[in-house]
Amino acid sequence: VEFLYCDLASMKSIREFVQRFRAKNCPLHVLVNNAGVMLVPERKTKDGFEEHFGLNYLGHFLLTNLLLDTLKQSGTHSHNARIITVSSATHYAGKLHLNDLQSRCSYSPHGAYAQSKLALVLFTYRLQHLLTANGSHVTANVVDPGVVNTELYKHVFWVVKMAIWMTAWLFFK
Repeated sequence: VEFLYCDLASMKSIREFVQRFRAKNCPLHVLVNNAGVMLVPERKTKDGFEEHFGLNYLGHFLLTNLLLDTLKQSGTHSHNARIITVSSATHYAGKLHLNDLQSRCSYSPHGAYAQSKLALVLFTYRLQHLLTANGSHVTANVVDPGVVNTELYKHVFWVVKMAIWMTAWLFFK
């Protein structure tokens, strides 16, 4: 196992990561996009994007697109390469504000998170459509893992934190 650092909130870091990975000339059979933030206060990535949209969506979008040729070369007729993107059922509440993707007009942590997860779902659906149309040996899937007890909940209201603390062992994965 070898660790390669990649900060998905930095376009420069993503590009450097892909360069380091490609230099190894290794096949890539599975790419799992599973990094993110949830309900963070209004703040920006190193590149100036709203953090939910920048890290949760744009980071995965860029990483996937930069690695797509490697995935295509790694997939075969009998064993497709796979892209698995972790989203959330929160995408059902999301709305893409095409005129305000950065949530500059009115910031809501819930709205920004839901929008980023909806963007991931739509991106994955479109990517799978394009891969299929081109006869590629890569599949793109988006999944909702359900409610998982992680550090993602650190920015929720204290009452919610208390409820999570008391019930996570019973209801959360």
